[in-house]
Amino acid sequence: MTQVQPLRIEQNILRLAELRGKDEHTTKTAAIKQFLYSGAEEYLLKLCSHGRISIGKAAEILHKSIYDLQESAKQKGIQLGITAKQYQEHKKLIHGLV
Repeated sequence: MTQVQPLRIEQNILRLAELRGKDEHTTKTAAIKQFLYSGAEEYLLKLCSHGRISIGKAAEILHKSIYDLQESAKQKGIQLGITAKQYQEHKKLIHGLV
């Protein structure tokens, strides 16, 4: 579902959107939507990395596959899931309990 949302955009951002529109042979409005979508994707990936939302829910919101989001996170340098160091620490903890 889409919704019309009026908002004020600074002139510099509008010029940037016009430039992107010309470079990519699209409209200024499409360029603004791309900027918004890109920011939303990055924000959701950060929420995933902090465990505040699942990768599945983020994929659902963005209409993307989980694998596409994992690739985007990798390209943006956003760590999803447990790190190797955290894995080793948890592994030691579990062996200590057993």
